[in-house]
Amino acid sequence: MSNTADFVLQNHGSVCLLCPMTEAASDHLEANTSEEAMWFAGGLVVEPRYVGDLVESLSDEGFSVSLAS
Repeated sequence: MSNTADFVLQNHGSVCLLCPMTEAASDHLEANTSEEAMWFAGGLVVEPRYVGDLVESLSDEGFSVSLAS
């Protein structure tokens, strides 16, 4: 079993990046984001006010999310 989280969350203050780390995580984001979604450096750009709900939803779906160090 791998110790790699499905997603790594990077907090950059005014924006956060949700970076998929597994193929399942990438597939999930591809299937569940609109064409208007903004991507930067391989991560989905998320406003900080939405991060809590997003992480909770991903966790409910069986994904793990870790905070970038």
